[in-house]
Amino acid sequence: MAFLQTNEIFKNELSGNRHQLTEEEVKQVQKVSLEITRDVVQVCRKKKIAYMLTGGTALGAVRHGGFIPWDDDIDMVVTRKDIDRLLDALQEEYGDKYYIEAPLRTPGYLSSFIQIHKKGTIFQEYLFQEEKKCGIKIDIFVVENTYDNPLLRKLHGFNCELDLLLLSCYRMFAWRKEFYALAKGNKKASLVIRLKGAVGALLSPFSQMLYRRTQLCLKRCKNDESEYVAVPSGRKHFFGELCRRKEYLKSEEMSFEGENFLFPADYDTYLKNMYGNYMEIPPVEKREHHVIYRLEF
Repeated sequence: MAFLQTNEIFKNELSGNRHQLTEEEVKQVQKVSLEITRDVVQVCRKKKIAYMLTGGTALGAVRHGGFIPWDDDIDMVVTRKDIDRLLDALQEEYGDKYYIEAPLRTPGYLSSFIQIHKKGTIFQEYLFQEEKKCGIKIDIFVVENTYDNPLLRKLHGFNCELDLLLLSCYRMFAWRKEFYALAKGNKKASLVIRLKGAVGALLSPFSQMLYRRTQLCLKRCKNDESEYVAVPSGRKHFFGELCRRKEYLKSEEMSFEGENFLFPADYDTYLKNMYGNYMEIPPVEKREHHVIYRLEF
């Protein structure tokens, strides 16, 4: 499965004719991302919904006291039992300000995490995105319950990872013209994209069923008190982000850009699992950058 993962390829290798953000543009995007986060967190506090800032946001808080200087987005997690309540409250309170994309709520949406876009801005990463649906954004990942029984937990994880891979293959097929163009001249990327696209072509008649099946698989375990939880749609997928509930969901306030937000309390264990030696600043050529087609504030 690892061979068919394309996230790192797109982040690090395939810039095509897209624009890499300047240092000043990164700062402006960061400012908007922080604004979105403040509003979402304000709703979480008001509705007593537990959340944490995670991923590169947690890494930035620990290593830099705020954003990683070359990073421009914010990652958040919310538990399955609270996510619909949060999205409903955001729509009610900020429907005029933000556009929400969420699985099984947004027609035509094919991702498995949630994006909160600021209306009136444009942050176009792909050509197929509609202008009104690709504003500057933050990402929200759902913490899913999983089974305490080891066998059921492994089956759940395997099914989640397989379904997410198949869904990725379908997306590769659906958006193949753009991806083929971006991969031109890169043999490794072309091979992976064409291989995934071929699998996606076989799945295309069943795309809606596949998408629904994937989302139902992620939230299959209904036990909100299960010992284990996972973030299947996250950076390291189900097994890479599988933890005991009490350890993972324990949070504490930490300063980020001069403001206090909730982060994993045991950030050292969390960041080592996600990034290894997380205090080591990567060389310039290994830093992840967003490359986009269009940016408007």
